[in-house]
Amino acid sequence: MLLFLPEAFGTVLLLLWLYCIFDVISTDESLMRNLPKGVWLLIVIFLPDVGSLAWLLLGRPMYAGWRPGDTQYRRPRAARGPEDRPGWGPPSTITNAEADARLQAWEDDLARREAELRRDLPEEPDQPDAGDPPSDPGFRW
Repeated sequence: MLLFLPEAFGTVLLLLWLYCIFDVISTDESLMRNLPKGVWLLIVIFLPDVGSLAWLLLGRPMYAGWRPGDTQYRRPRAARGPEDRPGWGPPSTITNAEADARLQAWEDDLARREAELRRDLPEEPDQPDAGDPPSDPGFRW
């Protein structure tokens, strides 16, 4: 079995080379990337292995189909997050009256909490008494 491995590898490279030659010839020049059609054809013919890989990676139209010269583009895969699924987010059955009631309840709760905070804080005098020493540590009598 190992005796046939070099021949199989050579056959695959020959088929890749022929595929790339036919693909360069049948692809429209306006769709090719990086170099003109004649230069790509010379590269693929005279540098079979490297030229074939260069054509597939650098010269072939992006998202092209796999038939030689195919102009039907494959759509690139787009990343989809959980927010792209249907049913993501708040339910759409909330009416304006329900939304207003929720907002009013939230504002009432906020006002109640603020009142509790004001009630729990000790009252501080706004003005220091005339007999109190100033709070500045650098001040001397």
